[in-house]
Formats: sequence, C-alpha cells, structure tokens
Amino acid sequence: MNVNNRDIESIPKFLHNGGEMGWMIGNKDWKDHPLGIPENWPLSLRLAVSSMLKTAFPNFILWGEEHYCFYNDAYRPSLGKDGKHPIILGQRFEEAFPELVHTLLKEIKNVWHTGDPTWHENQLVSIFRNGKMEDVYWTFSYSVLIGDNEETEGILITCIETTDAVNNLKQLQESESQLAFAIDAAELGAWDFNPLMDTFKGNDRLMEWLGIPKGKAVKLENALKAIVPEDIDRVLGSIKKALIGLNNGKFSDTFSIRNDMTNKVRIVRAKGRVRFNNAQEPVHFNGTLQDVSEQVRYEKKLKLANAQIKKQEQHFRDIVFKAPVGIAIFKGRDLVNIMANNAMLKFVDRDANNFVGKKLFEAMPEVRGTVSHLFEEVFNKQKPTRGTEFQVSIKRDGEIENTYFNFIIQPITFFAGEVVEVMLVTNEVTDFVEAKNALAENESQFRKHMQHSPIAMAILRGKELKIEMANNRMLSHLWNREWEEVEGKRLVEVFPELSNQKYLDELQYVLSTGNGVKSNASKAVINSGGIEKEFFLDYHYLPLSEIDGTISGVIVTATDVTDQVLSRKRLENFTKELESQVDLRTKLLLESNDKLQDSVAKLEIANEELQSFAYVSSHDLQEPLRKIQMYTSVIMENEVERLTDKGKNHFDKISFAASRMRILIDDLLTFSRSNDDITKYESIDLNDVLAQVLEESNSIIEQSNAKVTVEKLPEIEAILFQMRQVFSNLLNNAIKFSRKNVAPEISIRASEVVSNQLSKLNLNQNKKYFAIQVEDNGIGLPKGTEGKIFEVFQRLHGKHEYEGTGIGLAIVKKIISNHKGMVTTKSEEGIGTTFTVILPEKHS
Repeated sequence: MNVNNRDIESIPKFLHNGGEMGWMIGNKDWKDHPLGIPENWPLSLRLAVSSMLKTAFPNFILWGEEHYCFYNDAYRPSLGKDGKHPIILGQRFEEAFPELVHTLLKEIKNVWHTGDPTWHENQLVSIFRNGKMEDVYWTFSYSVLIGDNEETEGILITCIETTDAVNNLKQLQESESQLAFAIDAAELGAWDFNPLMDTFKGNDRLMEWLGIPKGKAVKLENALKAIVPEDIDRVLGSIKKALIGLNNGKFSDTFSIRNDMTNKVRIVRAKGRVRFNNAQEPVHFNGTLQDVSEQVRYEKKLKLANAQIKKQEQHFRDIVFKAPVGIAIFKGRDLVNIMANNAMLKFVDRDANNFVGKKLFEAMPEVRGTVSHLFEEVFNKQKPTRGTEFQVSIKRDGEIENTYFNFIIQPITFFAGEVVEVMLVTNEVTDFVEAKNALAENESQFRKHMQHSPIAMAILRGKELKIEMANNRMLSHLWNREWEEVEGKRLVEVFPELSNQKYLDELQYVLSTGNGVKSNASKAVINSGGIEKEFFLDYHYLPLSEIDGTISGVIVTATDVTDQVLSRKRLENFTKELESQVDLRTKLLLESNDKLQDSVAKLEIANEELQSFAYVSSHDLQEPLRKIQMYTSVIMENEVERLTDKGKNHFDKISFAASRMRILIDDLLTFSRSNDDITKYESIDLNDVLAQVLEESNSIIEQSNAKVTVEKLPEIEAILFQMRQVFSNLLNNAIKFSRKNVAPEISIRASEVVSNQLSKLNLNQNKKYFAIQVEDNGIGLPKGTEGKIFEVFQRLHGKHEYEGTGIGLAIVKKIISNHKGMVTTKSEEGIGTTFTVILPEKHS
C-alpha cells in the first residue's frame, strides 16, 4: 500500500515515517479502545511505537497489563498472507494468539514481573496462520518497556523467524554445503576454526564482514584483528575459556567488528562450540555470527529514550509541584486524592498528610454539596467540565470562607470504558472577583455621581468615539439633546460641526497616547436645534484604561465659562478708563496711608489704655465689688428678718449680679493676658497639666457625678498656665452644659495629626501636630451655632439657665491661636459636643 503525503498529514506526528503500519495505526478508530486515541497515549507508549515502526528488524510490542498488540512492517510477513493481519492490531494478546496462551503467556508475565530479558534461539512455536496451525521456529528476545511512572508498562519482542533455517539445517545436516546454505539463508556469518592447524575459515558473508578475501583460510589472530580494540581482550578471554573446555566448550559473546577495507562497523552476536577428541584436545571450534547492529542500536536508543522520559517526567513533576495553579489527581468515584501540588494544598488549607491519600469529601466535608455534582458529571459523561469564578465555601483556619475559583476537571485514565482517574486544575480568583465586584459597585456609584454632577460629563469609547454615557448637565445644557438621540452613536455623527474644530483630533490624541488634554476658555461651536451656538469651555479629557493597560475610551468633563469670558471681555473695554483713574486712586491711597499711620499711633495708645484697664479691672474695679458683696452678706445675715420677701429677692439679685460682675472681670483679665510673651514657652507634659486641673476641679466633678476618662496625652512646647486655663475651661464647660438627670461623661484623648490632613487644615506641613479631643454627652449645640461659641460674650442659653460670662471658650480660642494652633467643634443637639484642639509639638 502506498502512503502519500496527504495521508501522513492525517496521522499523529510520532507515527510519521512509520511505513504502512504507521499509517494503519494512525487511521485505526481508537475512540472506543481502552487506550484512547493515539494523541492521548502515554509518552512512553508513543516513543516505543515510534521507535518500533522506524526499525527494519521485526519488532512486536505488548502494551499494558492486557497486552495490547502492536507490530511493524518487518514483522507483518510472520503473520502470513491471510489471517491475523490487520485484525490483531490493538487486540489483547489472549484474543490475538489464543493458541500461544498456554506456551508463551507464562514467560511474558514472568518477564513483566521480574524485568529480566530472555533470549530464545530457534524456538519451536505452533501458530495459526494462512488458515491453519503451523510449526514455526523463532529466534527472539523479550525485554520490558518502562512507562511514565517508571514501572513496567510493556514487553518489546525483538524477533526473526528461523523456521526455514531450522528445517533446512535438519535436512542438510549431513552436508557442509547444505549447512552453509542454511546459515546463509538465515543471514548469519559462519566460521570453522581448527585449533590443531591454526586455520580459520568462514563463509562468504563472514569473510566480507571481517574484510578478508573470500574462500581464504587465515590464522585466528588475523581474523581477530577485525574486533574493535575495546572488545578484543574480553573476546579472547571467552575463546580461551571455550578452548579449555569451560562451560562444555560453549562460546557466546556480543562484540563489534570493523572491516578495514570499508571501515564499516557491525555489532555481532557470536555463538559457537568447541569439539574435543578423546584426548580432550580441541579439534574443531565452529559457530555463527549474527549481525545485531540494528537491535543493539535500538536497545541503546530505547534506554536513552527511557532516561530522557524519566528526566522529562521528573522535570514535569517539578513543574507541577511548583506551578502557581492548584493541581490534584483523584482516583475512583470515591475521589481518593493520589497527588496534590503545593498550590492546591495552600488553596484548601490542608497539609499533605490530611489530604493526599484521603477521600475528598472526608478531608473537606464542607464542599460536598457544592462540587460533588461536578465530579459525577465527569465520571458519567467522560468529558471534562469547566467553571469560572465558581463560588465554594472552604474551611480555613477553623472558619468557613467564601472563595471563588476557575477550574477544569479532566478525565485522564480510562479502563474498560470507565473513567478511573480525574485531574483537577484550579486557580483561586477570590481577590479578583471581590475586586471586580467592588469595581462594579464603585463604577455604579461613580456613574451615579457623574449623572448628578453639576459639571457636564460624558464617556466616549473606542476610536469611533461612541457615546457611552452623558450626564444631565451635558445633555441639557451643552448638547441640548435627549439621551435617546445620542446613545451609542459616534460623536461626529451627532455633532458633524466638530469636524472643522480641534476637539476630535485632541480626543484621538488621548486614545493613542494615553495622555490627558486640558484647556481653559476654549471656544466651541455646537449646533443646537438648527442654530449654531458658541460656548467658551474649561474642559479636561482623561484616558480610560483597561486592566491590560490599553486605552479604551475618554472621559470628558466640561465647565461652561461663557458668561465669565464675555464678562471679562466687557471688563477689558473699561481698561483705558480704569487706567486714567489710576493716578487719582494712587493719590487717594497715599492720603489713606497717612491716615493709617495716625490710626496705628492711636491703636498703640488704645493698647496701652487696654493694659491699664486690665490693671484697673484686676485691682480697682474688683474692690467696690468686694465691698458690695461683703455688705449684702452682712445685711442678709443680720437684717434678714426685717426684710420683706421682695426685699430679700432684691438682695439676692444684687448678690448674683455682683458675683457675675466679678467673674466677668476675672475672665476679661484672663482674655487680655492670653497674648503673653513667647519667652514663657517651655516643654510641658499635658498629662501633668490635666492632672492638676482635675485635682482643682474635684469638688464640681463630685457634685455633678461626672465620669472623666483620660487617655495618654503628648508633651509639647507651650505656656503652662495657659494650658491649665484651656483644660479648665473645656472641662468646666462640659460639666456645666450637661443634660438634666444625666451624669456627665467626659472623654479626653490625643492623637497625631496625619500629614495629608495638615494641608487641608492650612497648617505647617513641616511641623508635627497633635489633636486633643474633649468629648461630652451634654446638651450639644443647635445646628449652625458651632462657630459662634468662640466669640466674646456669646451665649446660646439664658444666664439664669446656665451661669457664666460667655468668655471661657473665647479665651480657649485665643490661647490656642497664640500657640499657632486651632480649635474646632463638632456637636449634635441633645447628644453631646466634641472640642478638638490642634497644637504643634514645637513652638519654634
């Protein structure tokens, strides 16, 4: 049968150049065969079959424990003209050769289990061929083939049929010429050596192999010169042993010979025997040489292939165990794990002892309800199944976690039409799925924000700039279009007038380079209802990137500044008039400057008077108040019985007013002193300061049943008595403005202000700041009044309802400002108030 190139292309590559049997193996329907299609055969089987097909020596392979049959073109004639070929291709040995089951099967199994090769020369075998049983003779050997798992997976039979040779030898034993004919028919070299005469003769084939003229008798040493140097000593030793009668004079060896004329090297297997006379002297030493070059080379190639297979298998195992994806193999429907790589063990959060060798659902009972049907599907349909972003709950660190995986479950081993083993290849994508869900949520929120943004915004996709999204501001104000009119359309299709403007080119530039484009007060002409309308826009084009970094679209933001631009142009028309007034304004400015100098002088005098007032307040003004309070107290103690209730009430009001006046004077004095000289700054521990304040306020804390919680406070550079004033005012304020029938709860804590907040608070970013919070559960502040409480004399409640002068928090603010810090408040009416004091660690 001729096999053309087109036929070769239709079969797997390892069967190429395999002759007619290679073509027949490639075109056989293996779909329902237990071995499966050739492309999925084990690598060791593919290599063995490929090597077998490419040798000219008769070869036969029995593969697997069922001994499936394969043979090459050279073996085909041994099957006869009509009978077993090509039926036995792929058949079990017992089905293909039932007549040999009781003779050869036992030996085949012995070689399989021991791994020891056998050799038989001229073995009589009865075989059915050409429609009948025939007695045939074979010279053959059995040797094992190693599989992917480094175990015996097949038997290689290297053989040659010697039926004719044996029959001829039987018929021609009496004739030396007939013997030579039989040897020649078997393509063997034959020799005869007379030790007594030291003469060596060989048939024509042997003499040609040795490079000695045909028909010529030579000395043994001349014949032995053809043996290659690396084998000569060994062969000489074997010949000497035979000549002295060891092993009954039998000689057997395999060695290489070289023809010096052609320089051709052959590997030969020699078998001979020495015959002795009655005196036990060697008289004849004859035998045959068989050219086994092909067989030996094949065996070497097979060993090399097996070594390479072993190396590749180890490399494959290393790759599998180090692979970043999880790989596991399960056997049988009980899903007993027989292999799991490091990534798989990490995914399932089990060590090898608690996973490998265990049933899947015993090792991981929590996944049975989720994944059992997937494995059942593979076993039943005998096809792989896949999943992406598949959710499964796995127990990790004692807790059930929701995880996501991409996976494929692949059947890998079949027996008698059933799936025996399956492979699970998986990769955890939990982080990706969660990130994708978060991204989708963020994108949804982003689109909602865009939709309601007061700035016109749109998203354009692809090089065609198709409109994917446009918010209400863009549609109603700039485009004057309904969403249905623009959805999914190209920008230039909706606004053809943009073809003659710069914007389309700029958008394409963003798509091609990934760089944004920004412009201010740019003129744009848009057709609105058939009327061209001019806009001046501040716009920004930003690229939209995919996960792989490619630019897929552009987000457009635009602010209509038409009114501002037109107003600016109108203002420019007044420039000349304004310039004419500059001189006049300059003159007025000089006059105002003179007046300012006078004001500064007056301010300095006022400041001195203020200092005097502070002194008077602290001494002269307080003296009359003390006398008023003293005399009212004397009257109330001595004359109280003579006073009417109305009189008593008037005296109470006088006493209360005098007390408030004294507190007011003290607070004003404190307020005026809050700008004290910076030379008083020193390093102080705020924990010590607060402890002193709490000690001084112990009585009002106990009277109010207040609970004060303090966390560790920092050390800073500050004015000591002013820091005591700050804490005292804030603490008294929190106790004073407590809710009725609710014990005050006050929390004081501190933390370092993070650097990204400093710029937002307009603070020096080169300094270290601390935020000190005083939080209470009091009456809180009405909404919108948070800023007013720091003004002097500012009260949010009646003076009889909550006593005080309204200066305490103004003092706090002035002290904090003097320390280059700031104070803020956050309050909710009826819930409580939090004062946050921010101070630098260092004053300088």
